[in-house]
Formats: sequence, C-alpha cells, structure tokens
Amino acid sequence: MKIFLKIFIFFILHSYTFAETSIAYIDLDSLLSKTNIGKNLFEKLNKSENLKMQELQEQEKKLKDEENKIIASKNLISEEQLKNDIKEFKKKLNDYKSLKSSELDKLQETRNNEVNNLLGTINSVIKSYMDENLITIIIDKKNIYIAHKKHDITDTLIELINKSIK
Repeated sequence: MKIFLKIFIFFILHSYTFAETSIAYIDLDSLLSKTNIGKNLFEKLNKSENLKMQELQEQEKKLKDEENKIIASKNLISEEQLKNDIKEFKKKLNDYKSLKSSELDKLQETRNNEVNNLLGTINSVIKSYMDENLITIIIDKKNIYIAHKKHDITDTLIELINKSIK
C-alpha cells in the first residue's frame, strides 16, 4: 500500500510539473500583424480593399447623380417616361447592390484565404519552437481568462518568424 501511494504521489507531482511547463499562449492578432510577412500581407490586402471600395463609391456616386437627374426632370417629362426612368434606375440600383455584396464577399474570402495561407506558413516555425521548448499546447490569448506573463511567447515567436521567413 505504501509503495502504491508513493508511486501515485510521484505521478501526480510529475504530471503537475510537466503541465506547468508545457503550456504557453500567444496573441495571435499581434503575431500576425507584427511579423514582417504579416505586415506585408495586411498592407497588400488593405490596399486592394481600399481600391475596390473607391471603385464602388464611384459607382454609388454615379447612381446618386442619376437619381437626382430623375428627380429634377420629374416635372419636365411625361408620367410614363418618369415611370420608365424610375424602373430602369431601380434595376440599376439592384444590380449595384448585388455587385457590391458580391465584391465585399470576394474581398472577405480573399482576406480569409490569405490569412489562412499566412498561418500555414508560420505554423512550421511555431511547431519547431514548440518541439525545442517542450511545449505541448499553445492557446490564443483571447481564450484565456488570466495567465502569468511568463507563459506569453508572442514576442519570441515574432522574432523567430521574422528571422526564418523573409
């Protein structure tokens, strides 16, 4: 019985010590945005998204101008012509709304794909760091209620990723 108790206590203490040193956390948003490869990616994504948004705003401005012309010509044209103009305008407006929705979905899908590719690229560096430092679990900082700062490996990983991936 005493031997069993000693073995049991040994395993509990051993597993407690192992668990304490094998968990770390990272701020994933910071990791993605502060690495050189992440900065470049987000800069490129923001630039293309801004261009697309400007393009959509120009189309929206043209539609607004067309709407104002229809309103201004309301008293100058026949009622039938006004109905036709309004009908055409509504069709153009619906087409624009559909286009805008489609373009925004494409932008979001592109962003998601690029971020996933970035994660795939940096995962090899993170995995090798885990192996070297005997870490079994890395948790995103957002999912932690409270933890000691010594378990935060974000800055270390940022440095490693910047050195490893150019």
